Amino acid sequence: MSNFSEGNSFEEILSRCLARVDDNLDKRQGSIIYDALAPACAELAQAYIALDVYTDQTYLLNAVGINLDNRVVDYGLKREQATYAQRKITVYDTTQALMDIEIGSRFSIPNEYGGYNFTVTARLDIGYYVVTCETAGTAGNDYVGELLPLIYINNLGNAVIGDVIKPGENEETDDELRKRALLKINQEAFAGNKAAYKQMVEALDGVEVVKIFPVWDGGGTVKLAILASDYTIPTSSFIDELQEIIDPTDASGEGVGLAPIGHEVTVEAPVQLDIDIAATISIVSGYTLQQVTPEIEAAIELYIKEIQKEWADKDTLTVYISRMTAAILSVPQVQNVSAITINESSSDLVINITASDVKYPVLGDVIISES
Repeated sequence: MSNFSEGNSFEEILSRCLARVDDNLDKRQGSIIYDALAPACAELAQAYIALDVYTDQTYLLNAVGINLDNRVVDYGLKREQATYAQRKITVYDTTQALMDIEIGSRFSIPNEYGGYNFTVTARLDIGYYVVTCETAGTAGNDYVGELLPLIYINNLGNAVIGDVIKPGENEETDDELRKRALLKINQEAFAGNKAAYKQMVEALDGVEVVKIFPVWDGGGTVKLAILASDYTIPTSSFIDELQEIIDPTDASGEGVGLAPIGHEVTVEAPVQLDIDIAATISIVSGYTLQQVTPEIEAAIELYIKEIQKEWADKDTLTVYISRMTAAILSVPQVQNVSAITINESSSDLVINITASDVKYPVLGDVIISES
């Protein structure tokens, strides 16, 4: 890769320019010739630096922002935009009986949980509706509980938001887009191979990653285990929707969906495997267990998230005692860790993932005690 600014610093450019001036003339700093050349040489030096930046931005490995967007177009890709979460709500009247409301009615979640607004976009049955978050991204995925009406609804008792029908996704980051482009370049998708399934399924709204099990139940069978946005386990309704998109159950193997003809595809969510952590710690003087526990839980969760991001590509995951200890010790207020266990064992936890037993690690209980 070219480095245009190498050998083209301000001092080096100015030195070359002054060398072209007759030695019989005054070229010392402060002279007319020196002062005339210096600003032009400074601009040239900046131009060489900018040229380096512009050149770097033409490469897939270095490009960012709009430059990366323009670069991946060469490979038939574009950045995935943020999408809007779709949730299911249940609406009750003042007697707690299910009631109908108008499409377009608006609700909000409490301010302490973000205050995001939702609009009713579809009716499922009496009292059951689909609402769409008005804020794009993962913001609308998490809250479960009562909603606040933003418009007057006659006889309304309360409305409760529950299942995620389709999770919202944040806009694809530079690193995610670059990774997807490199994957397309290095793993050619063809005729229903694993690369084709991976690219096809992960491009669907709400899907974070897919784990593929080919020929899991005989020739022509494929199992796809899905994780939703932000590496969360998808709801059954979202899995049903994906099944219909990829290979509808009433026409399995017929090529009605995205799957090739002859492929009978089963779409499912993995089974949650709780990772319970217990540890005894000693704390720096001046701090209490209550103060440091939230930071310890956050550090442990960060380590579990690292493992979760390996789930789609590995058939065996290991939760290491040593790395769990290191995560806890990363909290500055913790002096030492002892008696640490993972799921009541002092050994590393090995998670084997098979087509018949698709497990997914999720942080469970964290119990921290002080020595």
